[in-house]
Amino acid sequence: MVTKSLIGFPRVSPQIDPCAFQGKLPLVLIRYWFFLFCLALLTPLYAQDEPVHMRPEFPLTFPLAQNGKDVTVKYPVMINPATVIKPGMVLRTIYVLSVDAAQATDHVFAHKGTAEDAYARSLPGSGTGPKLPPEVQGEINGYRLTVWGVPNNFVLAMAQYPTDQMHLIYSPTGGGQSKDLVDERFSFFDGLFIGLPNGKVTVLAVEKDSKAEAAGIKAGDVILSIGGFPTKDDLMTFALGYAHSKKIATENEVSTYPLTIVSQGAGDSHQANIAMPATIKSGLMDGFNGGQ
Repeated sequence: MVTKSLIGFPRVSPQIDPCAFQGKLPLVLIRYWFFLFCLALLTPLYAQDEPVHMRPEFPLTFPLAQNGKDVTVKYPVMINPATVIKPGMVLRTIYVLSVDAAQATDHVFAHKGTAEDAYARSLPGSGTGPKLPPEVQGEINGYRLTVWGVPNNFVLAMAQYPTDQMHLIYSPTGGGQSKDLVDERFSFFDGLFIGLPNGKVTVLAVEKDSKAEAAGIKAGDVILSIGGFPTKDDLMTFALGYAHSKKIATENEVSTYPLTIVSQGAGDSHQANIAMPATIKSGLMDGFNGGQ
């Protein structure tokens, strides 16, 4: 088709050749389906980077406090089954590794001592064992030099980062030397974030869709005992009771382990049962019973 341009000369409109397009159609379809395939692979990976949602939300329940130029906590909290953060300890930064080191080595949860010891798989002080890749080591070195001086930085990080991948660098003594720093990864008790706000072992938050939430445990519940082991108003005693309870439940192949709790606003205690992972034996029995 011929039309006139703005300056009066004939202008030929571009024509689409159906035959030429038809010849490239298979290639277009191949690229389209390859794009959908890649998208399907990447979607689960993206979902893994979503923050772990809790009731109430984790950043709102972590008891951050300003102590002069430092950031600490208002009362003791457990960030994993072996670590209690106490008032007076200096929180320096929170980070999530941008480099996947899982295929190179398992990342040790607790690091203390020199930087070289911190990156060894063996116990601190041994100086032996495989080290993390150089790029990961350099990245962690940078985080160990970082100091956040206001609680708001921690709140923003907790809201943004996946909770189950976050690491906290802190100083138990307040010292700023590398040997004074500890690197711990967040990990909760079957979805329970536990603290000691009023001198009692108390549930601060519950992970959504976790075993703890399925058991009916809510924020504000006070835990009196776990698996029959009294908590004695002590976080590490609770952690030991948790470990013993799960060990006994595993050995006896029972489906749950019990917690004795007092719900917020209630005077009487009651029992909540948290589910254990299915065992091979129980799985076989369930299949056998289901086939009858």
